[in-house]
Amino acid sequence: METSGSFFVTLQKKLNIKTQNKKLYKEAFTHSSANHKTTAGDPLNFERLEYLGDAILNSIIAEFLFNYYSSAKEGSLTKLRAKIVSRSKLNEIGKEMELYNIAEISNHLNTFGDNIHGNLLESLIGALFIDKGYNKTKTYVIHNIILPYVDIESLDSLVLSHKALLIEWSQKHKESIEFKTNQDQGLDPKINYLCQIIFQNKCIAKAKASSKKKAEEKAAKIAVRVLKIKQRIE
Repeated sequence: METSGSFFVTLQKKLNIKTQNKKLYKEAFTHSSANHKTTAGDPLNFERLEYLGDAILNSIIAEFLFNYYSSAKEGSLTKLRAKIVSRSKLNEIGKEMELYNIAEISNHLNTFGDNIHGNLLESLIGALFIDKGYNKTKTYVIHNIILPYVDIESLDSLVLSHKALLIEWSQKHKESIEFKTNQDQGLDPKINYLCQIIFQNKCIAKAKASSKKKAEEKAAKIAVRVLKIKQRIE
């Protein structure tokens, strides 16, 4: 695999990473669409490093939150960790770090979806772990990923799933919440699901989206705001 100098200049200046293991980091930024192979003929891309990085990141976040929230219970710590390592949050961080811009992809004009940003972030962490070990990787993740891109102070108010929060609230207060979701034949073929949320025989929120899951989450977010529901971490 080619290991161009410009890639490592970018790696050092933009991501604050200096390494001698050029092949490892090139692998961490190689998408399967590049169709690279090992000498044995096996696929060579970031997917294995992504798997490793996911596990390492979860461990680092768990330890960080354990120390930061010294009196939080196990259930609350689990919820807080889920907010940081959620696919949407990792995608957001990876995108802000502009990892996609230095990745080797067969055609950057293709749409690979938002997940590629989070996948690259995890593969980078996997490469760091192999190259520098756990402690240095932990230091890097805390100072270059968590603190710059995660608002720890407002983490307890960040809602991972508005639908789950709404259902939990309704069960706790013995209220009936109904999700009515149907396919919507509107003008835009990409927005083909409509969700209405019924509370006390009234529609308090509705939203359209490209999938049933997205429509229900969008509608639930509106309903949470209408009902003034707040999530608390204990």
